[in-house]
Formats: sequence, structure tokens, C-alpha cells
Amino acid sequence: MTDMHTNQPSDAPNNGEAPTGLQTKAPLRYLPGLLILGLYAVALIGPLALAMLNPTVPAGRFTRQIALGLGLFGLMIIATSFILAARYQWINRPFGLDAVLLFHRRMAVAGLFAIFLHVILMATHQIQLLTKLWIPWHLQLGRIALLAMVAQVGVGLYRMRLHVEFERWRLSHRLVALIVLVSAFVHGLYSSEAFAPWPLRILVLTIVAAALVSLFWTRAVRPALPKRLAYRLAEVRSLGKAVWQLQLNPINANQQLRYLPGQFAFFSLPHADSEKTSEEHAWTIASSPTETGGLTLAIKELGDFTATISRLRPGGRVLVHGPFGRFSYALHATTSRERLVFIAAGIGITPFRSMLRYMADRPGRTSALLIYGNRTQEDIIYRDELTQIEQSSAGTIRVVHVLSKAEASWGGARGHIDIAAIRRHCDLSLGNQSFWICGPGPFTQATVNGLLAAGIHPTQIHTEAFCLVHAPVHGDGRGRTLKRTAALFCLAAAAMILLFALVSTDFLSARGGGHHGRVQHSRIIGTGR
Repeated sequence: MTDMHTNQPSDAPNNGEAPTGLQTKAPLRYLPGLLILGLYAVALIGPLALAMLNPTVPAGRFTRQIALGLGLFGLMIIATSFILAARYQWINRPFGLDAVLLFHRRMAVAGLFAIFLHVILMATHQIQLLTKLWIPWHLQLGRIALLAMVAQVGVGLYRMRLHVEFERWRLSHRLVALIVLVSAFVHGLYSSEAFAPWPLRILVLTIVAAALVSLFWTRAVRPALPKRLAYRLAEVRSLGKAVWQLQLNPINANQQLRYLPGQFAFFSLPHADSEKTSEEHAWTIASSPTETGGLTLAIKELGDFTATISRLRPGGRVLVHGPFGRFSYALHATTSRERLVFIAAGIGITPFRSMLRYMADRPGRTSALLIYGNRTQEDIIYRDELTQIEQSSAGTIRVVHVLSKAEASWGGARGHIDIAAIRRHCDLSLGNQSFWICGPGPFTQATVNGLLAAGIHPTQIHTEAFCLVHAPVHGDGRGRTLKRTAALFCLAAAAMILLFALVSTDFLSARGGGHHGRVQHSRIIGTGR
């Protein structure tokens, strides 16, 4: 592999550098991302702040208030997950869709943990929440939400080990997510006094409504919109062992996808045995924006659907949604003398084929080194074209093939791509170079670890998610930022939950459980009283 149209200008410069229309002055470059993070913080933590508008309760209910805050935090994570997964361009452009989905996955685990703690804390006051089969309906909804979320997160994390087909998983994932959202929201609304303040109700209802609108947008509205980005499958041909190239030609020449080299998109291909189009699948665009006539994909048989690629018949209609991704040197500020080091394994060559072709067609002062690993010569994808690009680049592009199971006649590099192999072809002491890695997860992680151990700064390392759903979080610049951001939001939420429990009770006051000037609520979250 590895949102809608970008604002990329059609008249990109001919110097091989990043298109000027995509570069922003440094002080403003991070502004969109910061605004999005601010909105997420409001959605995640704002309800806890507004819940403090409730009158105080006795100190004996301190742990219940902690539980209430955890439940509210978990509900907000569930609701915002729909928005993060909706592939909105304004959210994905600053971070990259792979980072947004990985962040969504991490926060979903945090949300499950928060809801689990919510139930445990409430059960310390009322054990029948765990021991009784039949409890009031609004509490039963909370139990349903918890069980459904456990199943959803568990299957999402271990789908490959459980051998669940991707399309079945995606359909069930959305359905279960909707059940979790509705059950958790109704449970909180009918079980807790925390929703009493009207500002809180308005904010929670707004976020939940945004989640439902996002689901409706992704399932009903958006599939009908990209018809203007319709392509025709023109050719299916073999590139090697279980690797197929698809050539897509636009149905309307005036309505084509505008993308940058290295980006990917979602494609709805026709099924091999029917006219019905498949669920969307994400693949990197192997062609360059400089190539006219359509889009080129290189797809390896890795799953249930890709195993049918060889049986696709030309002429079928293909819907395209994109572009996505930040794995493109054209999206990062580069100096005229910077050297790009591309490191690929197997089908991970696709974004580099796009970027190298783009550089060859728009020659400039930026140089590139491609280190490409395969098992045998027959496994090398685009071998002849890579050779042609190298020979025509006047020395600015260099290609090194590394084979792990090379034949005796092979005169090139042998073995696996590791830090020692990279050192043999690249001077790691040079500061004006960046490293771009695409391949299976273990390969990418090992390469990142090796570069970091060699002293390469994380911001000089760029990785591509080989699989959007199950991609690991790598230790490159974006990966570390992702981990820290998720941890920061969780810590901020934990602090806000503690503050909410302190403010909403007389725990710190001298009143110590005296009269509070209001009738205690008859419905406490998780109690049903």
C-alpha cells in the first residue's frame, strides 16, 4: 500500500522539488494540525469540565465520581472514533491517514480501558452489577456496550490471527461500533446525573451527532460522490510471482485524480466473478503524476480479495477515492542538496517507483539512492524500468538491488537489508539526507531501529504503513509524535477526571459530607437506584 482532491497546483515546477503550492511557511505549517488537536481535546476533555457545573455531592461518592468521569471519557473516545475513521481530508492532510487511523486504534484501546475501570469502580459499590444477570435496562445497555467494545477491539487487534476476512471484518466493525456508541450514550443519559447541565448535554449531543453523521457520510453519501472519479480497468498483466499490474484509464479525461508521487488512494474494483464492485481497498499509486493516460497499480496477492486480481477482466468500472498519505518527498520541505535514501522490500517498491519516475521526468538537484531488497532476480518488480531511470538520471539517481537468495550468476549485493548493508551503500554520517522505508512491518521496524541505533534522528526517517488496519507504530518522527500525543491526551484526561472528582465532591472541604443544598440524585451512573 502505502482524501478527496488536494490543493496541488496543476503547474507543479519542473525542478524535481516539492510543488510550491503545497509548501507553507514554517510558523504556519503546523497551524492546521494544532487546531485539529485542539478540537479533539475539546471533544475529549470538554465534557468533563462541563460536568463540574453539577452541585457537589458527599465525599463518600468520590470513587463514583471517578467512575462517572471514566465513563464520560470512554463515551467521547467512542464518538470521536467515528470522526477519525471517516477519512475527512481536513483531518488527514496535516498528519497522514495512516497516522490518524493508528491514533484512532490507540485511543480505542484507552477508551476500552477507561470503560472497564468505570465498571469495576461502580461494582465496588454495587457488586450485583457483575453478579446479577438481569439489571435495569439502561444498565444492561452499559453492559452490552462494554462486551461489544471488548469484542470489537479484540478482533480489530487480532483479526489476522483469527483468520477473519477483511471485508467481513470491516462491515461487522462498523455495525458493532454503532451498537457501542448508541448503547453507551443511552446508558449514560439514563443512568447518570452527569448529563444534567445543559451545556454538557449540548456538547455531548453535538459530538454524538457528528459521529452519526460521519457514519452516514462514509456509508451512504460519499460512495455516491466519487462517480466523477470513475476509471475503466484497461489492463491486467503479471509483473512477477503473484504480483499484478493494473492500468486504469479515466472514463472522463477532464476528471482525473490529482495526486503526488508516493501517495495512495482507495479503489473499488469489480469482483472477478460478478459486476458488483468490491469494498474499498487502499493501494499505493505506482504511476507518477507526470505520466498521462491514467493510474497504474502494482498489487501483490496477500489476502482473500487480492488473490482474485489475476481473474479480473478489463473493461470493469473502478471508483477511486483519494489521494491520501504523506509518504512523498514532495510533501516535505527539502533543500536543493538533500539526498533521499529510499529503502524498499518486495511490493514496497510501489511508492518509490512513483517518486523516482517523477524525479526522472522533472530533473532537479535532489539526488536519490534506492536500496531494493528481494529474494531472487525474478522477484524484482520494475527491474528494467528502474535501470532505465538510473541510466537516464545523469548520476542523480542510483539503484542498488540486494537479493537474499540470489543465483550463482548474480553479480550484485547479497543478503538482507540491514544497517550493515545500508552502511555499505550510504554514508550515514552525512546530515543532509532523509530515509524513506516501505515494506512489511517487521522489515520496516528493523530498519527503523537500525537507523536510530546508528544515530539517525527520528525526523529524518519516514515510513509507510504497509497495512492501514494492522500497521505497527514505528519509531520514526511521526510514530514517536503519535505515541506521545496519545499518551498526552490520556494523561490530560486522567488529570481532568481526578479534578472533576475533587471539584464535584466535598472531598477537600471541611464539610465532610454535610448538607449540600440539593436532593441527592436517584439515578447514579451504574447503580440504577
